[in-house]
Amino acid sequence: MKFSFFLNMVSRAVFVVVLTVSLVAQAMAEDRPLSGIVSDASDGEPLVGASVRVSGTSIGTVTDERGEYRLSIPADAREMTFSYTGYATKTVSSGSGSVLNVTLREGSVETGEIVVYSTRSREKLKNIPRKTEIITEKDIEAVAPVDATELLKKSAGVDVIEYPGLLSGVSIRGFTPNYGSYFSAQYVTYLLDGRPLGTRNLSTVDMNLVERVEVIKGPSSALYGSQGMGGTVNFITKKSSGPISGSASAGYSSFATYDANVAVGGSIGERFDFDLGARYFSQDDDYRIGSNTLISDPHPELLDPELLEDGVETMRNSTYSTNSATLRFGYRINENFRLDLRGSVFNAPSVRTAGTVWGYYDDGLKDVFRRTADISLTGTSGAHSITLVPYWAQDKYRYLDDTAGRVYASSTSEYTEYGFQLQDAIRFGTHRFTAGVDYRNASLEGRRYSAPDVSIRPYSPDSEQGSLGVFGEFGFSFLDEKLIANLGGRYDMTTFRLHETPLIDDVDTEEEEDSDFSPSASIQYRFLPDLKVHASIGRAFVSPTALQKSGEYTSSWGTVVRGNPDLDPETSTTWDAGLTWSNDKGGWRADVTYFHTDWDDFITTEYLPDGTQTYVNAANAKMRGLEFELSYDFGAFEDYRYSLRCFANYTHQLEAKVTTDGVEEDMKWNRKGVGSFGIEYDDFRRFSARLSARYIGSRYETNYFTSIRDDLTDPVLDIDPSLVVDATLGIDLDDNNTVTVSAKNIFDELYTEKDGYPMPGRSYGVRYTVRF
Repeated sequence: MKFSFFLNMVSRAVFVVVLTVSLVAQAMAEDRPLSGIVSDASDGEPLVGASVRVSGTSIGTVTDERGEYRLSIPADAREMTFSYTGYATKTVSSGSGSVLNVTLREGSVETGEIVVYSTRSREKLKNIPRKTEIITEKDIEAVAPVDATELLKKSAGVDVIEYPGLLSGVSIRGFTPNYGSYFSAQYVTYLLDGRPLGTRNLSTVDMNLVERVEVIKGPSSALYGSQGMGGTVNFITKKSSGPISGSASAGYSSFATYDANVAVGGSIGERFDFDLGARYFSQDDDYRIGSNTLISDPHPELLDPELLEDGVETMRNSTYSTNSATLRFGYRINENFRLDLRGSVFNAPSVRTAGTVWGYYDDGLKDVFRRTADISLTGTSGAHSITLVPYWAQDKYRYLDDTAGRVYASSTSEYTEYGFQLQDAIRFGTHRFTAGVDYRNASLEGRRYSAPDVSIRPYSPDSEQGSLGVFGEFGFSFLDEKLIANLGGRYDMTTFRLHETPLIDDVDTEEEEDSDFSPSASIQYRFLPDLKVHASIGRAFVSPTALQKSGEYTSSWGTVVRGNPDLDPETSTTWDAGLTWSNDKGGWRADVTYFHTDWDDFITTEYLPDGTQTYVNAANAKMRGLEFELSYDFGAFEDYRYSLRCFANYTHQLEAKVTTDGVEEDMKWNRKGVGSFGIEYDDFRRFSARLSARYIGSRYETNYFTSIRDDLTDPVLDIDPSLVVDATLGIDLDDNNTVTVSAKNIFDELYTEKDGYPMPGRSYGVRYTVRF
């Protein structure tokens, strides 16, 4: 009760601070809005990441993936300066209007800060020969996601497993999603500004200081090592400079949900800059589940919440709150090099977890804590672009119990990861060579307690896994960028070991080793300025865990568990090919890509005749599919004085079969189709709106609830598809103040991301934002 009262007081205090800042900022506002598109003068292609600044000041921004920019400039600003690496800088009159479109011509290459993208080198979006999707800051604002999972599933066509209570993960191109477990395989590489994210649970990643998200589909082990079978998700954060500015917002929505955040950044003197972001979120009521199924007719017992209790309309025990903060501090060493230090914290105390909508399992309570820090040294020296990034991250979970008369941690789990990245991208003419070395160490510790301060035997011993990877990639550009080709590979050496652990006797701590080589190649050819063909092929792998590969111990239930030193990593080979037809100046983009994956050496559990548990490579799979992307902006007719964009993306799984001991069956957790579509409008003055829908295709899933669903006893369920529709409307009261209203799941769809755990039904929200 005291803790709840404290949280309520904190939330109200945050609201008061936000409103106070709003009044002060409004009184100081003397700016006017300016927006437009920066494009290549030769072919009209948008320039992504181009710098836009008020001449003679540090006020500025960068363009998004459509080449668009938007900022507020002083009313007396006379000139704007536009620059982009490899292009001649251009200074033009700011005019008196609110729209200013500019074209840049290629010229001498300027030195400056090197930004590491998912390709491990700064490349134009149009010159990446792989299926790439960019989720912009504008998209993030429109979706208003609670966490990273909500953003990705509504924007990037990914597979999802999600539980209420801060537990979720995504996957790409049909690979099984990992929802945060460190005991099972992870098939997507999660990155933060190009370095490992340090967590598998995307529910602990809030979007407060995230500027955009890059999603590259297809294998990435040739650049990042283990885990990158399905693709890469790279969260790019804000790096502010110039006069200190920022925003603050406060919102309220259904289920007694409070949400407040602040983000501020800019320069402190000539050499220092910073970004600071903080957020508070609290859902104080159990959320109400949906009541409709728009496009399907599921079995009456599949989603029926009245199986065990009449009139169940809410997801029991689903309240939680979070608070998080990030601080980045940057220092420009000289004209070519800079140093950035960053730290982040995420706290979610007393998160309530539901034991399914029917209460089949016991409800739970847990604390979730996440910490991460890194140091980034980046710069250029002649043709060299150098990056050094040491990093550290830690996930902590405390699972709480109150059977002893007071709340205590009945079990804890702590995952710690640290390492570094060192690389050099060398330019020679129109070509480049990127090479580097990565080191990563990951450890997992678990403890159990029968009462406060009374330890009992853990489920498994502590474990550690270390890896050293060396990679190199050539990037070739011919015929004035008509022909682009990349060829690279990576060699990873991995060690596995168990550690002596209190209350577990006779742990075998002998270290095991493994190695893997991952090659990749990609190519694209631009037949016409707006039409290109692209193709790629690559090998990827996922290492076994230390518990699967090394050592031996007796589990808490008395079973001997023996690692298999001969266990191979899971591997895959994926090739894809597609066509892209794009002209952002003309307002349209279309892409169709076919992919084919052979997935080998599934790691599964096996029991020996004497009852010993071990692990073997016992299955393989084949997946094929088509990816579609289409968008058109009617604002192109009016030189983008406004934007009215229709968009759609869809992934259709043509085949997803797994073969075990010669028996073929459909893969579980693999949706036959996922996609999103919608329409968005922005007049760049007062109004913006977005109506979007997410299609969730059917999937096969293990039936764990046969004992309570008498007429639904098949061991494998075919979960029907769903359609979830959202809408947002933003109104700019003036240059600095915005009110946004939103409706999520408008048609109250009853759907799940995991059987037994329906997602929230219809909800409404309002948010007030002030920029200062």
